[in-house]
Amino acid sequence: MDLFSANELMWAAFIIGNSAPLLFIVLYKKQKISVELLNLYFLGVFVGLSWEIPFALAGKSFHLILIDWPIDLPLVRNITYSFIDGLIFIVGVFLAKKFLKTNDFLYRFNSKALFIMIFWGSFSEFLVDLNGNGKLWLFIENWYNPVFITINGNGLTIIPQLIWFIAPIVYYFLILKFQSKI
Repeated sequence: MDLFSANELMWAAFIIGNSAPLLFIVLYKKQKISVELLNLYFLGVFVGLSWEIPFALAGKSFHLILIDWPIDLPLVRNITYSFIDGLIFIVGVFLAKKFLKTNDFLYRFNSKALFIMIFWGSFSEFLVDLNGNGKLWLFIENWYNPVFITINGNGLTIIPQLIWFIAPIVYYFLILKFQSKI
């Protein structure tokens, strides 16, 4: 049973993705969030661009787009998805802070924080692909991107999952690098 149609998922991604950076900027300008949180969000967006842009450039050799996007310009969909990636990273930071009951991990390496961010990134990617793959896009199965699990006929491939295993590691070490300079 599908919870959301492809059109509903597309509009949710479009609205949430494109609203998120504006919301962060407005909240910062109104002094509702810190510059640190604003920077953590945009750092996540830039990390997300590191695979969203190559996905777009790879085109049909890597994935097929199954639904029209409201603004059909090159890279708009992928930039929007990177705005959502930034939100996923922020939730990982929030979860680490919640479980560790401190934000000290933002300034000094903490293996538990890293584990939480990796777990959250991998889990969220699994859920995103489970709901979006085959509706909004379809990753092409091939020798470098094999299907690792099929659920209800939806073959989930390994590269997106590997990205969200590695991306939180990159994100966390970038946080440590940039936070130590502040």
